[in-house]
Amino acid sequence: MKQLFHLFVFVSSWFLAQALLAQSPTVTSQLLAQRVETVDGKTILKPASEGKPGDAIEYSGTYRNGSASGVEKLLATIPVPPGTTFIGGSAKPAQGEASTDGTRFAAMPLVRVVSQPDGSKRKEAVPLSEYRALRWEVGTLKPGGSAQVSLRVRIDEPPATSSAKL
Repeated sequence: MKQLFHLFVFVSSWFLAQALLAQSPTVTSQLLAQRVETVDGKTILKPASEGKPGDAIEYSGTYRNGSASGVEKLLATIPVPPGTTFIGGSAKPAQGEASTDGTRFAAMPLVRVVSQPDGSKRKEAVPLSEYRALRWEVGTLKPGGSAQVSLRVRIDEPPATSSAKL
């Protein structure tokens, strides 16, 4: 699980860097992972260098414009790593978009069309466990300005291993 967490931090940093390079060399970003704990009924964020199944982790990306001019059409993307499930309602700002493949995004909650045995089709909600990335349109980032986006995930239980008897 520790390796999964470190891999996610690397992948997330790469996604953030790629998004910024494509948009503007004057914008810097910082990704922070924090474990979400409840103490005396209050939510506390603590550094998250490791995690275990069931832990909630908050990922936040902060973008800063260090230039003297505004940066337009800034998009912020945070991937949801394999082995975790996005926690519904935790996206901030709430009007983000989600993706099951990291490339095609749509408004949340995601919905898909499913064919029925009788040939008809119906819409159903995509399970949160299938979300692989969230994206926000930050819009224009003013000179010297900053913006922050965040999401929470829960670390999944490892898949049960079956022991076959021969």
